[in-house]
Amino acid sequence: MARRYGGRGGTPVGLERITFFSDGVFAIAITLLVLPLTDTEFGEGPVGPQLLELLPRMLTFLLSFAVIGRYWTVHHRLFDRLARADGRLMTLNLAYLFGIAFLPFPTSVLGRHGDDAAAVLLYAGTLILVGTMSAAMWAYASRDGRLTRPDVTAADAHATLVNGLAPVVSFVPSLAIAPFAPTTAMLSWLLIVPVSALAERLVHQDRPGPGPGGPAVRPRC
Repeated sequence: MARRYGGRGGTPVGLERITFFSDGVFAIAITLLVLPLTDTEFGEGPVGPQLLELLPRMLTFLLSFAVIGRYWTVHHRLFDRLARADGRLMTLNLAYLFGIAFLPFPTSVLGRHGDDAAAVLLYAGTLILVGTMSAAMWAYASRDGRLTRPDVTAADAHATLVNGLAPVVSFVPSLAIAPFAPTTAMLSWLLIVPVSALAERLVHQDRPGPGPGGPAVRPRC
């Protein structure tokens, strides 16, 4: 039976409608990422050197493809843990999808002008927006079990929120660095690896051990 939410006037609407629409936005956005590469015109002479000139755009494409793919996975897991939705969640989801749909533009700008502070700020700002809206959706849906399934515990909800905020925290420092050193700002995005690992470690420390009412199991240092 389809999971549903109470629509306007009490009309039930399936959660599947929200997820299908969202999947469509993800599919279009991830496809548009490659357009700056397909629009490239090669001049006379060897192709190899011209491909090397496209390397920054290719790397930016790969980065954004991975980012959108990750957020699609996160979105899928989030909605899979919901029992229902409401109008406010739909609004938050639309704000989230706005960032996803917009991402091909800053990707194109960054690929062409990666050494420009404004391009780095635009890209990082977009990803911070997407990550923030993703966390906001989950915070709203999971608060006091408002929209989540009965088997989603408070610890699970907290762990998901912490993990979801890790990418946001990772991109924030680049906003301060970009005006002075755009390349360094982009390298700072690698913080997502240790920050995500730290978030995962903190989450595991706070989770209870096996058995009902078991004490929290903390890894040894």
